[in-house]
Amino acid sequence: MSREKFYSRDEDWLKDTDEALSDSGTGACGHAEPGPDIGEIPASGEPLTESGSTPMQSYLKHLYRLDLLTPEEEHSTTCLLRDLEDRLIALLQHYGKQAVQLRSEGVEQRGSTGAYDHGLIIGHAQELLTLGALLPRDRSRLTGLLQRFQKQRKKLIQCNLRLVIAIAKRFRNPAVPFIDLIQEGNVGLMKAIERFKPQMGYRFSTYAYWWIQQEIQLALRRNEDLVRQPANVQDDLRSIYRAIGEVRAQGLPASDENLAGHTGLDLERIQSLLKLPGPTGSLDDPVADDQSSTRLDYAPADELYNTDALVTNQELAERLREAVERLPARQRTVLNLRYGLASDRDCSFRVIGEQLGLSQERARQLHSDALRQLKRQWR
Repeated sequence: MSREKFYSRDEDWLKDTDEALSDSGTGACGHAEPGPDIGEIPASGEPLTESGSTPMQSYLKHLYRLDLLTPEEEHSTTCLLRDLEDRLIALLQHYGKQAVQLRSEGVEQRGSTGAYDHGLIIGHAQELLTLGALLPRDRSRLTGLLQRFQKQRKKLIQCNLRLVIAIAKRFRNPAVPFIDLIQEGNVGLMKAIERFKPQMGYRFSTYAYWWIQQEIQLALRRNEDLVRQPANVQDDLRSIYRAIGEVRAQGLPASDENLAGHTGLDLERIQSLLKLPGPTGSLDDPVADDQSSTRLDYAPADELYNTDALVTNQELAERLREAVERLPARQRTVLNLRYGLASDRDCSFRVIGEQLGLSQERARQLHSDALRQLKRQWR
């Protein structure tokens, strides 16, 4: 299942977060971390709405009007959602839909346990309703199941959006906007809903925490560097950089020994990781506030990318080709074979003689004659 489908299929409830849930309880939040304060979210760089708040603040204001689920309501909602899913799948299979058509696909579905994709279930059900190939009784049954299924799914998603924000706060990074981290966490939340099994006895928020965190970490790894590094290396580097800030805040030098004590990593591991190249950047990034100069303006000249040298080499190569073309056919063939001018492989005089039906010594003589003529032409 592609990431774009996750975004498009849940666009409605993202725009609809200010609508109160009619059947949700008013119990206490079952999550360990409280949601972020609205004033805590940085608003720099975001356009203001008509009410004077940023889109991020408007999103949070609507979000915190939603009631949360108590543990009992959360368990009953997940059980009902799973029961409605099984009944929908059975009805779809009755009308020719195979189970493989309803399962999650793609490399992004890590750790897949054969879970069914809710977007595919809703899509196939709506397709059957549109085609009109259902019996009247089955049509009304499918319509009722689909409405209840979407309602319970929407309820479970909306009541856990605060958990996504609480987790995203821990992974703030200048390379990725905070609203993008929230969106990636929402993708992980939807994946958790598809895979959660209430009969295992765990809380849904406990199970969803790992999926939300995993999607946010993947988003950071995709956007941090152009050169991809293994996940364990990135995690260790992130902990090292965090420890450097903590050590310096305490007034201590950021030595390898102090970093090892704060991170719990081996000294050799820290030394090897710190030798890795740092994050990449664009040469077009401005170095002044007025954006009048870029990093490329201050980059030292490199002979490898010297324009004059490249043009000179091209002219020499063109003159060499013209000089070789003026040689007799045999001498031209010997030079082409000897120096690989016609192909990427150069040949010995023995191989040249075998290809032309000459002796090795005669091939060497033709080679010497050709070089003498080239020298005369070059003068």
